[in-house]
Amino acid sequence: MKLKFRLINILFISYLTGMALLTPVFFFPAIFIHLFSGVNKSYAYIHSIGAMYSRHLFWVFGFKVQVSGIENLPKSNNICFISNHQGYSDIPLIIGFIPKKVGFIAKKELARIPMMNIWLKALGCILIDRKNIRQSLKVIEKGAQQIQKGHPMVIFPEGTRSRNHDMIKFKPGAFKILTGANALAVPITINGSYKIVEKTGIVTASLVKITIHPAIDVSKLTPQEKKELPERIYQQIKTGFED
Repeated sequence: MKLKFRLINILFISYLTGMALLTPVFFFPAIFIHLFSGVNKSYAYIHSIGAMYSRHLFWVFGFKVQVSGIENLPKSNNICFISNHQGYSDIPLIIGFIPKKVGFIAKKELARIPMMNIWLKALGCILIDRKNIRQSLKVIEKGAQQIQKGHPMVIFPEGTRSRNHDMIKFKPGAFKILTGANALAVPITINGSYKIVEKTGIVTASLVKITIHPAIDVSKLTPQEKKELPERIYQQIKTGFED
């Protein structure tokens, strides 16, 4: 059994390494699309490649994903998705299974992973230094501007992976991007992604459930309601664990 688990992990790492080495191949056409068709179509191409890669990864290794609440997705793109954060697989899950071209507010440490910095930039992600308050304020402003331009962003207000079924208390500061943009808040529950790696330290075929909750129009909230928004969304995301 240990040999089987070790083999699965080797295959998983090999798969990720192979895809990383193919990154320049994927990005080469994006240069021509950008030059001849504009940045929006180039971005759409990159996101489609990312979504296809994510779905293929989950299929190859037997990870099953169930998505409910697709009907709750707004047609407009002035959206800030707010999600709990159980594991490393949450970003590819959202890219692969939420039908919106999203960017992420991500910790700067992710850019140290080979080829990851290229993908983060291409997907319109914004990197944040959690120890630098001044830089964090600039990230909040930039993130709000991205949303106002019609580029949905994703935030993980727990600030780190919970690595289990329990959520960490939300950091209210993360919601400044949402309130600054007066965007549509769309809560997402990710249930079970920690079982893929974090639970045992071994890549394990698991079932992950994603629930998309009804949107909240922040522009219509009173100042007091905006203040209560982190707790409101926290409780809404928790309902996704009840299925």
